[in-house]
Amino acid sequence: MNKKYLLTGLCFLTVFFSCGSSTATTSTDETTKTENKTENKTNNTQVVNNNPSQTDQAKVDDELIQKYLKDNDLKAEKDPSGVYYIIEKAGGEQKPTMNDQLTVHYHGTLLDGTVFDSSVERGEPIDFPLGGVVKGWQIGIPKFGKGGKGTLLIPSELAYGARARGKIPANAVLRFDVEVIDFMSREDYTAAQQAKAREAEKTIIADMEKYIKDKGLKAEKDESGLYWVVEKAGSAEKPTVASNVKVHYHGTLLDGTVFDSSVERGEPIEFPLGNVIKGWQLGIPKFGKGGKGKLIIPPSLGYGNRPAGKIPPNSALVFDVELLDF
Repeated sequence: MNKKYLLTGLCFLTVFFSCGSSTATTSTDETTKTENKTENKTNNTQVVNNNPSQTDQAKVDDELIQKYLKDNDLKAEKDPSGVYYIIEKAGGEQKPTMNDQLTVHYHGTLLDGTVFDSSVERGEPIDFPLGGVVKGWQIGIPKFGKGGKGTLLIPSELAYGARARGKIPANAVLRFDVEVIDFMSREDYTAAQQAKAREAEKTIIADMEKYIKDKGLKAEKDESGLYWVVEKAGSAEKPTVASNVKVHYHGTLLDGTVFDSSVERGEPIEFPLGNVIKGWQLGIPKFGKGGKGKLIIPPSLGYGNRPAGKIPPNSALVFDVELLDF
């Protein structure tokens, strides 16, 4: 891991997925040129108004959606908010609420057919809290029950408004073809994730024990689940979580994959011990100044179910460490 990963404990930001996979931008000139060339074509009805009032833009968006529906011979219902929806399959009678965690497949396009994001194309649905996405989804997704599928046409003010994001121009109407695969309360979701994590942890612990046995290591284990091997104890004085430490390290997965190494870079790192993953906070104080050895860290003391660069979710981590100073 790089220093940023290590010192922050990998604080990940979650953004609304429909823009997360795109870094492309669309300029006003390019959009205008495209529109001028294709304004008479049925499949391109997106117009960008760069300086509208909210009321004017809502009217523009509604006209665009109605034209799109007419041109494509689609029959949709309209929510009072301005979201249009087409129900191909209603799904279960119970509908998701703002407090629910959902699993959804989606395919997002502009009105001209440009795909800006698609879980369908990636082959993997997404999990998200309904309260954490754009307003158009908060209004539209509850039109479907579990197993339901259909289409949402979302005016710009209920999507990203005047903000251009990736392949999505400013003031863009968005189309989403969606399938609600599952949903549950946040409490039930959290409990299910915790149960899954506990099961995964059991498997990982068995893998860690096998690793120690196969490598012939004489490791100690504390109540947290951390294993460590002291090759050289170092000084009698040990660092605390409040200490600033200087460490050389080499980090691998159990299969030997190197994910980060100050040794390979030829430069140790210095950091406040209280700012790193729990496995280091517990493990580094096993050594004094000049001490060296190995830390074998379970996921619960590392990055848990979060991927981190070359580190997959629910990974045990192996660190060869040398405490140079504190």
